[in-house]
Amino acid sequence: MCCAVGRGAGVTSTRCEDLPVCLDGDRLEFMAEFWPRIQITPAMTLQAFEPEGANWDGASIPKPFWGIFGHPLEADFRLASYWHDRLCEVATCIEDRTIADAVFLRLLKAAGVARWRRLLMWSAVRLYGIFIWRA
Repeated sequence: MCCAVGRGAGVTSTRCEDLPVCLDGDRLEFMAEFWPRIQITPAMTLQAFEPEGANWDGASIPKPFWGIFGHPLEADFRLASYWHDRLCEVATCIEDRTIADAVFLRLLKAAGVARWRRLLMWSAVRLYGIFIWRA
């Protein structure tokens, strides 16, 4: 099992525990069918199905900001970016986006991302959700 890890512009492939993914260019790709499941709160559990070969681009961090926030495929962002992307894919209204953004923030916190960094990342996805995203 391998996954993308690294800091700044450097990303390497190594063993991972959270998701069975490998680095495929600038995306993370599932190596086999997988049913990711995570408990967000005692009353909220998320589950999805990913076929082998399904992929996503990690956290959508513009390259000029990698030095501040880190690389988009960094391990600290992996679960948060995965679930945010999946929830946004099925969002049909701004309220759905708000939930996706809240899950993103909560998972960044659970991953130990520094408060200032996770609040800036969350603010970026909120602003996108409010001003740019359209269902």
